Amino acid sequence: MERYFSAPIRRYYELELPRAIRYRGRWPALIALHGYQGDKDSMMRVARRIAGHRMVVMSLQGPNQFFVGFEDPQHRRVGFGWGTTWKMEESVARHHADIRILIDVACRRYHADRQRIFLLGFSQACAYNYRYVFAHPGQIHGVVAVCGGVPGDWEENPRGPKTATHILHIAASRDEWYSRDQNLKFQRQLAARARSLDFRFYDSAHQFPRTAIPHIRTWMEKHF
Repeated sequence: MERYFSAPIRRYYELELPRAIRYRGRWPALIALHGYQGDKDSMMRVARRIAGHRMVVMSLQGPNQFFVGFEDPQHRRVGFGWGTTWKMEESVARHHADIRILIDVACRRYHADRQRIFLLGFSQACAYNYRYVFAHPGQIHGVVAVCGGVPGDWEENPRGPKTATHILHIAASRDEWYSRDQNLKFQRQLAARARSLDFRFYDSAHQFPRTAIPHIRTWMEKHF
């Protein structure tokens, strides 16, 4: 018989605060999530470039760790992920709880503005972030998804009304995981529910196109 017990685990994230520490207002916040096999440090490097020292930036690390390149012990590294299809509802619940905690920490400790919370996700994290946005309408001001998809149960999920969240979706024209037709379908699905949608293709394989960073920064500043 399968049984379980619950145990607390530590959740790690990188943090960068705006440089103008004497600013008396509240700052927009950017919560960044890496893709499958990534880590908080690599995603933080991208998030910092986007924020330009004008946002509270948090880069959260996935809860599931594993070796990448296990066949070569001399060069293997540790990668992280957000979940699999096994008991996926628990992974989704973990992600939702983590985001709620980070929003609360950003606002209470680091003077972030609860009305200007942005989510940034790459690859696997995109669908998790979209789930959060549509399950918690009004909590996320803007979400940026890069080389990712919408949740697989999009059509069946009863949480389907429009959201107050602005969406920027970056697709790769040479993505080996998501074809152009799939991305165009994502575009139609997101347009039906987003407050506003900016959907763009970049000439890239399945990786974070660095040429998209200036536009992501401009898009965020527009919605500050």
